Amino acid sequence: MKKFSLLLFTALVAFSISAQEVQNVSHGTVYLKNKASDNWYIGLGGGTNLYMTKGENDADASFGDRLGWMGQLEIGRWNSPNWGARLVIDGGHIKHVASGIDPEQNWLGGHVDLMYNIINAWGSYNPDRVYSLIPYLGIGYMYGLDADWKKPNPDGDLFKHQNQTLTYNVGLINNFQLSKSVALFLELGWRVMQETFDGSGLGGDFEYDSMFTGVAGIKFGLGGKQDFTPAELMDYNLINDLNSQINRLRAENEELRLRPESCPECPEVQPTVVSEGVYVPNVVFFRINSAKIDKGQQVSVYNTAEYLKANENAKVNIVAYADKQTGTPEYNFALSEKRARAVADALTNEYGINSDRISIDWKGDTEQPYAENDWNRVAIFFVE
Repeated sequence: MKKFSLLLFTALVAFSISAQEVQNVSHGTVYLKNKASDNWYIGLGGGTNLYMTKGENDADASFGDRLGWMGQLEIGRWNSPNWGARLVIDGGHIKHVASGIDPEQNWLGGHVDLMYNIINAWGSYNPDRVYSLIPYLGIGYMYGLDADWKKPNPDGDLFKHQNQTLTYNVGLINNFQLSKSVALFLELGWRVMQETFDGSGLGGDFEYDSMFTGVAGIKFGLGGKQDFTPAELMDYNLINDLNSQINRLRAENEELRLRPESCPECPEVQPTVVSEGVYVPNVVFFRINSAKIDKGQQVSVYNTAEYLKANENAKVNIVAYADKQTGTPEYNFALSEKRARAVADALTNEYGINSDRISIDWKGDTEQPYAENDWNRVAIFFVE
């Protein structure tokens, strides 16, 4: 058991260091790496415990008479949508009903746990999901308190035949998310400790007792970002196409560089004047679950602004959409409104276009202008 304790503790420490470097989860989704200050939370709860031994179970006592009270304080961090770790400080009062044991026992302890979000790992990540089921596994310590904090066997081993013990903890956390920073939880746990922790069997073999716990409480985000952002992976076909265009333009530039600087025999070429009434439609594409205009999409806003400056009587209508395969219709409708307003604000705040010349509309996922689902995270300019 000592080897198991060391192995489990080493695994928990290694996870806390290395998991910050990897943000990919199941189904091939990759998430952007958050800052070290993100995804931390603190929780406070209280509940009950039930000490389990043969003597306790055989005693003539009702279930209610065996229930003690307990409280816990925890601090933890989610390193990815699937994996997290936490430190729990807890304590309480155990009611013993077995004969020959002090019926009142207070205790303090703590444990370090590795948490696994089944809903995210086996399904799909949704930052607005209300319910999550989270199993945990960990190792901890408990100290049984008497009147003067003395050990019953002061000359004995560190844990054997003492009122202090290592614990091995497993359990399930039912998490109910109220907002990005507030959640309620109901936790059911089971811990194993040495047999002599309750004061019995001080001369017996080194065996184990157990205790069931139930705790309910509330958690708060500690500031910083509390969710995760999927990474938009580049389309390598598009990259190859752009590289081909760049190479072609370089070749044309090289050819132009080798031509003579003047051509006396050539007639003067008059510049072609593009009609002010000609407008090439522009679009702004967005990342998933985002209304922020990426730098690479700013050129579309710039081109539309330049056209409006050159055509003083022209107006523009901005219509925004959301893709149908992500989010609920209600959420997508609100997201498309944010996208439309973000583009309109860019025209007025960054390029000085009068807001009277701009109108906006948003469709959510009720309309899909493109057959490719990802393309529908878009705002389209319609010049009037």
